[in-house]
Amino acid sequence: MSLCVALYARVSTEEQAQHGTSLEGQIQRCQALAEQLGATEMRSFVDAGISGADITRPGLQSLLAAAKANEIQAVVCLDPDRLARNLSHQLILTDQLESIGVELHFVQFERRPTPDGRLLYAIRGAIAEFEAHKIRERTRQGKQQRLREGKAVTGTQILGYAYDRKRKGFVVDVAEAAIVRAVFAMAPQMSTQAIADALNSAGLHAKGGGEFSQSAVYGILRNPTYLGRMSMLKGQGSISMPPLVAREAFDLAARALAARRRRPAGHGRVYVLSGVARCAICGRAVTGSGGSRPYYACAGKRAKPPCSSPYYPAAETEAAIWALVVSELESAARHETPEVEAWAERARARDRRRLESRRRRLVQAGGAGRLSAEDLTLALSQVDGRLKALDLEPQRGGGKQDAEAALAYLKRADARGRRDILRYLGLSVWFGPDAAEIRACGAGDANTRASDH
Repeated sequence: MSLCVALYARVSTEEQAQHGTSLEGQIQRCQALAEQLGATEMRSFVDAGISGADITRPGLQSLLAAAKANEIQAVVCLDPDRLARNLSHQLILTDQLESIGVELHFVQFERRPTPDGRLLYAIRGAIAEFEAHKIRERTRQGKQQRLREGKAVTGTQILGYAYDRKRKGFVVDVAEAAIVRAVFAMAPQMSTQAIADALNSAGLHAKGGGEFSQSAVYGILRNPTYLGRMSMLKGQGSISMPPLVAREAFDLAARALAARRRRPAGHGRVYVLSGVARCAICGRAVTGSGGSRPYYACAGKRAKPPCSSPYYPAAETEAAIWALVVSELESAARHETPEVEAWAERARARDRRRLESRRRRLVQAGGAGRLSAEDLTLALSQVDGRLKALDLEPQRGGGKQDAEAALAYLKRADARGRRDILRYLGLSVWFGPDAAEIRACGAGDANTRASDH
């Protein structure tokens, strides 16, 4: 009869440092017991550097999955505290395994199926939980002592620095420090998204090897560590660091970020095709990005493996799509289609709501001191002028003249208006390997080539 035994080993960083516990040593001792049990096959499951108080450990979860799939018949572990350092977790895991017929054995503890044996097992679990608390307390005290001595207390990953484990401190990573200084140099002229795009286009990588994101760039620009001081233990103290940027550069970047936050809503670029663009290759959404050089790209570009669809320049693609939409609107107006006037009426109502909302925000910004009196007066005059122009627009009444007036209004739509019109019309834009196509939603055979890549 075959007997597949799972060998489970775990070690946390603190335990390995303090007691010299190793995964290899645990596995070897578990193998010896498994052989005594008559194992015909052994499978190892390990969790390295993970606390026993965490029941979601990957190795442990893989072991439980194998047990539920009836792939193993027994589990061997060095000690109950390797399985869990939380009494309730220990009892839950034991019950889960035994309820599906999987035996649980320990090298350093003999479980007995008696009332006394179960009590002793629970006491052992309580002791393990107590020891875990003591380890955390000793670790905390050790970190606080190191902090009082002005030494680093953790190997935190931070761009621009490398952690020297021998010296228990940080040293400058020359290549990464150059990236940090470049980010601060770009901050006064570029948005955080534009900076992230520029770094990724240059083939540079964030800490850990991934791509830069907008939030990552923002975090760099707001991190006072680069001035020469790193906060430790949630603000309980700080240590000296080699500074990477001057105070002037840091403050300049901070002012640039603050200025962008104070700008009235709607300042950024509007992507006309957002919400209606899809990838013809993988079916995912296509979104706009790119900062100073905007483009459309499939969301699958971030998948593994990435989608093979190309990048589309935003301005050219939007212009080509809009030209097709205008052509359809002109055809509808020539036939005095009532939908044209309905679309125009909806567009006017939307424009009025947006302008009135913008006016309220401007007044609030002026009252809070975020806009100067001169800027507020200029912005309000522009908004009021556009509201007055809306009042002068001809209202819906039917007939060719009204249809032409409605068409003229739709053709004057700004980026937001064009985006809404595409949605009113129920159109979708599909980005293929060579061209973007415009379709009526649900009409997969009604394609019109709009923009060659």
